[in-house]
Amino acid sequence: MSRSLTGIAAELEALTPLDFDPMNVDADGPDRLQAICAELVERNDPERWTPLLYSLIERLDDADMGSPGPMVHSLETWSGYRPLLAESLRRKPTPLTLWMANRLLNTGPSDAPQWLELLRQAVGHSAASPVAQADARDFLEYQASRL
Repeated sequence: MSRSLTGIAAELEALTPLDFDPMNVDADGPDRLQAICAELVERNDPERWTPLLYSLIERLDDADMGSPGPMVHSLETWSGYRPLLAESLRRKPTPLTLWMANRLLNTGPSDAPQWLELLRQAVGHSAASPVAQADARDFLEYQASRL
């Protein structure tokens, strides 16, 4: 029997930046995250678990949780992830969510102007870290060279 979503959410909440610190010999965050994401994908309710992953991405925005990593792969298994990605970018752009938006733009979506606008907004977003703001600038420059 699979765990409850509440139990999974608690495990995600327990993850800290130290769990992903490459200098921490006891860091097991990548392995734990991989296992959690595999468990989530097995469930048939992505509309319920997707917000948990975006919340973790926003909370641990400076941690290296993979590029793309298990969360991005898990999120992209559900066709409905894009509106929640846009909401996350509006709340708190992070290096990983900006990377996801750039990845999406690379596919030439019909709604590319919306995603470009989200990248523009991230450049000066008050909740975005300096790293995220720089990433947004770099992705905008890259996308401008493609269009």
